[in-house]
Amino acid sequence: MGRKYVDLLLKFPKWFSFLLVAVTCISAWLLSLLPVETSVESLIMENDPDLVFYETYKKEFGEDEFIIVAFSSDNIFTPEMLKEIHGLTLKLEAVKEVKEIISITNVESILGTEYDFIVQPLCQDMPETMADAQKIKRLAFNLKSVKNNIVSDDGKSSLFLVRTLPHEGDETYDARLLKKIEQIFSDNKGQESLLQRDKIHVAGWLVTDVNMSSHINRDNQVFMPLLYIILGSFLFFALKSVISVAIGMVNITLCLVWTMAALFLSGGAISPMTAILTPLMLALAVSDSVHVLPHFFKQKRTRENTLNLLKQTINDLWRPCFLTSLTTAIGFLSLLVSDIPPIRHFGLAAALGMMAEFALTMTLIPLSIYFFRHTEFIVKDFKIRENILSKVSTKLSLFIIQKKHWILLVSVLLVAGSVIGVSKVEVETNLIEYFKKSSTVYRDFNFIDTRLNGVNTIEISIKHKNGESLITPETLRIIDRVETYLASLPIVGTTTSVNTFIKQMNKSFHAEDPQFYTIPESGEMIAQYMLIYGGDEIYNFLNDSYSWTRISARISEHSSKKLEAYISGIQNFIENKIDDQDLEIRMTGKTFLVNKLVKNIVDSQVNSLLLAFIIIFGILFIVFKSFKLGLLSLIPNLLPILFNLGLMGLMGIPLNTATAIISAVAIGIAVDDTIHFLSVYQSARNQDMNMGEAAMNAVRLKGEPIMLTSFILCCGFGVMVFSSFVPTIQFGFLSAVIMISAMVCDLIILPALMLLYTKKKLVQRPSE
Repeated sequence: MGRKYVDLLLKFPKWFSFLLVAVTCISAWLLSLLPVETSVESLIMENDPDLVFYETYKKEFGEDEFIIVAFSSDNIFTPEMLKEIHGLTLKLEAVKEVKEIISITNVESILGTEYDFIVQPLCQDMPETMADAQKIKRLAFNLKSVKNNIVSDDGKSSLFLVRTLPHEGDETYDARLLKKIEQIFSDNKGQESLLQRDKIHVAGWLVTDVNMSSHINRDNQVFMPLLYIILGSFLFFALKSVISVAIGMVNITLCLVWTMAALFLSGGAISPMTAILTPLMLALAVSDSVHVLPHFFKQKRTRENTLNLLKQTINDLWRPCFLTSLTTAIGFLSLLVSDIPPIRHFGLAAALGMMAEFALTMTLIPLSIYFFRHTEFIVKDFKIRENILSKVSTKLSLFIIQKKHWILLVSVLLVAGSVIGVSKVEVETNLIEYFKKSSTVYRDFNFIDTRLNGVNTIEISIKHKNGESLITPETLRIIDRVETYLASLPIVGTTTSVNTFIKQMNKSFHAEDPQFYTIPESGEMIAQYMLIYGGDEIYNFLNDSYSWTRISARISEHSSKKLEAYISGIQNFIENKIDDQDLEIRMTGKTFLVNKLVKNIVDSQVNSLLLAFIIIFGILFIVFKSFKLGLLSLIPNLLPILFNLGLMGLMGIPLNTATAIISAVAIGIAVDDTIHFLSVYQSARNQDMNMGEAAMNAVRLKGEPIMLTSFILCCGFGVMVFSSFVPTIQFGFLSAVIMISAMVCDLIILPALMLLYTKKKLVQRPSE
């Protein structure tokens, strides 16, 4: 097959060159169209019933996401501070992307009068004296909707709550809004200014999304130059040829462009998950080049035999290179069983990228050699000197012969330690801990979580199945039971519902008597309150027909593991303690969707790994036509995964959206070196070498390229430690460890095991 292909290629070199250029140009255009997607919704399947309900919920009540701009001062309640807050509130309200601003000065207050109550902004008139400011403080602390919600209970921290407009399809909305908000505070300068940009803390889902997007761009700017320097250096180290390095670098560049085009065609986008594609594909794209280029350049060439040597090179390496690309692609394709769209997009794009890498290697390298075949770079018979890796390979074979029992003993101990570590692995997705603790995002979220009861919310939807009014004493008491349960949870800082306002109306109607902060007994009284009420805030929690309402609980917890327990408890309470057949009560919101995502991660990890395992090793059994070789191939590929999971458990690295895909990806990558090793081993066995001799022969012949590709992949993954995202750092570190451990398994543990089952004693000499 390889010979026929290269004959066709060299018969029509210009047509193949044109095809390469055309596909690359189209791919570059598609790459420019790739969107950036960092929202939680993008992690959930489009037809998921909870996501579908959440979208309907948002249409009824608006976005449950909001931006919190928090600040602190020795005393919020001074005339100067309140006036400055009011001025900033007006500026924020003028931003066209803003739906509504709530601050300590304009928050809705329900105040009792002689005969009823009135609804007005808390600061109806700006205070001129400290006495006026303290009066506002007393009013604020008398309102449940304000205390511990808009202002902290010590009166030293407060916030601007920015509600957003619906903006589906507007890709620049988030960044525009955040930039305008930050600009308002940056412009708030002057000696008497108390709220400048460096004194505020900005947080919310939108803030997280925008920062993820900017961090992804930053990571790519760091990864790309580093990877090109590293890969170019390794290629030159291996080949000592400038033209070879140039061919290899062009090859990996085209592979990356084609892969990102495949990501676009798969319906994917740049996200924290798919951003890993760039360093991953750059590192993987060089793997076949490292085998093909040395194989060609190590042979004695003349002007007459260059093309024949090229054809022989492609013919010799076609099968193992195709197999390595195919098995790696299968590892990626196994991710298609995941319910998480970015993981599926990642898997499909990476799989197509691997097959594109094979096609490019078998096309670009022969074409380059063909067009430059008369140049000094190609014809010159320079000898690639034996490098340090060649010497290591020779000495390694002797070491294995001498220390095989110790090698296997250490391997058993590592397996035992890994099993212990695996038992400690935890599933955890904490979107805030995606960012480093030194980052502004992390610090701002932490400030609001500790001082103002958090940014995220748990949303409870309550809907009458027959469309009847929920504003009755009986139904409001049911809502109150749910809200009371939520308020009792340690992670909940404050809750808001329609009852927050109705209870306050009842209290204010009765001369601000705290005993009347309850749900009225009379339905007529509630109806009267709703008639008198002239505010707007209650309708953020109640639809126009009064048939659908919600409870919003602010929480300060981001750990998916802890949230899962609380969410399960809430669902159990609703199912077992609330018995009303007319009500549909269900959880929703972004926090709830993230918790569901975590469960999908575990399922996708197990399913992807099993699928990759079955298909890859099924292929190896068929290709090698040997049950024994198929079994042997399991050892150097399963052990690295076991070591990886064990290391995760021992180091406390959780199974998250990034680390969840490592095993399925790694098994596809690690098997490449096993294929090259066992191909040489099988060839030696066919020449009547015994198992041990064939294994040592494979170590000496394939040790150098296996070590080189492993080090290249290790460094390729290693650059991810310079990422802005903690999971990406973890992915890079663990993947690098897997590459090294896979190399050790292929070149040391597997040969040692083969020697153990070899009866004939081997002669310990390097030249064997």
